[in-house]
Amino acid sequence: MNPFQYTPMGGRNMNIVCIGGGHGLSQVLSALKNIPCALTAIVTTTDNGGSTGRLRQDPSQIALGDIRRCVSALACQDQMLSILSEQRFELDNDLKGHSFGNILLCALCQITHNANDAVKIFSSMLGVEHTILPMTNTPVDLVATTSTGEEVFGECNIDTLSHFPNNMRLSKQVSANQQAIEAINCADLILLGPGSLLTSVMPPLMLWDIQKALCNTTGCRIFIENLTPEHSPVDQLAATEQLDQAMHILGYKFFDVCLTPDAFEAMDLRAIEKEQSIGKHNKSQLKHIIEQWLPNTNEHSLSLNAKVH
Repeated sequence: MNPFQYTPMGGRNMNIVCIGGGHGLSQVLSALKNIPCALTAIVTTTDNGGSTGRLRQDPSQIALGDIRRCVSALACQDQMLSILSEQRFELDNDLKGHSFGNILLCALCQITHNANDAVKIFSSMLGVEHTILPMTNTPVDLVATTSTGEEVFGECNIDTLSHFPNNMRLSKQVSANQQAIEAINCADLILLGPGSLLTSVMPPLMLWDIQKALCNTTGCRIFIENLTPEHSPVDQLAATEQLDQAMHILGYKFFDVCLTPDAFEAMDLRAIEKEQSIGKHNKSQLKHIIEQWLPNTNEHSLSLNAKVH
């Protein structure tokens, strides 16, 4: 029996919500995009580096790079607009280093005056039927506090810390995307990660409305651990300590079970794609292991060497 034929309620497809940012979330979306489900991605919008950081010099602009990457992951890879979306300008001028997709998204934000509407139009242009949502429509940044009491502003600076911070917060109080809250409330399965724990996974979880939704949802919450070290302050701690510290900072438990590297090893699935980013899961392998999980999500199954924390 194909696990994706599993329908938890009344013959409908599963509602799957994926939360995170960076390359990790786009990998998960690539793995799941062809299955019969209602797929919603809630994307971290605190990035302040690269092309995204330059566009965010406008204080009204949210981070767009991870959103663009997620939409592209769900688009037809042979479509010219999808190819153009990922194309970066190489000429030595003001556009150098910007991706065409980031520029297009930025223009759509200016036209619509609403990030949600801009992302919806962008997704439609690329033929994406699944839902991509910024975690918030309001620009916001990450702030970390070190053991010495120093405050470190911005995702890029936090990623260069030598030790796991004592605390993390958003630079200001903002409201979560209401559609994201509704998606979590209706979810059968919620996938968090893989990716940078501090700067990709945790930022959406700091929003009060998302915290409340994750604590009240009846969907199974699965945290997908990285296969390899991040080369970030997270690496200073063992995997269980990382999650303990994350929960201490957030003030609540955000997952039911972890999908650990042992699960991939047990199924001879530990191959890692040879790409620039760290800790990426092979798409087909990630899809296969999640397939094995789906039939048992309503029971919060602990199969495949996943573990309760």
